[in-house]
Amino acid sequence: MASDRMMKAIATLERAIGRLEQDVDGLLSAAPSDISPGMDASAARAALQSLDSLITELKGQAGG
Repeated sequence: MASDRMMKAIATLERAIGRLEQDVDGLLSAAPSDISPGMDASAARAALQSLDSLITELKGQAGG
């Protein structure tokens, strides 16, 4: 069933986003010299939040 495959894909995305959120949190707590030059932490957080919202929307459309 397509819905089952979609829900599995969404779950995979959720796990990946969770890991990315942890990475961003780790970078933010690191010493300033350890942060990648040019990294915009607030933009990274906003992008992850946007992905979280999209996943929530997709889950609603898939009925789960």
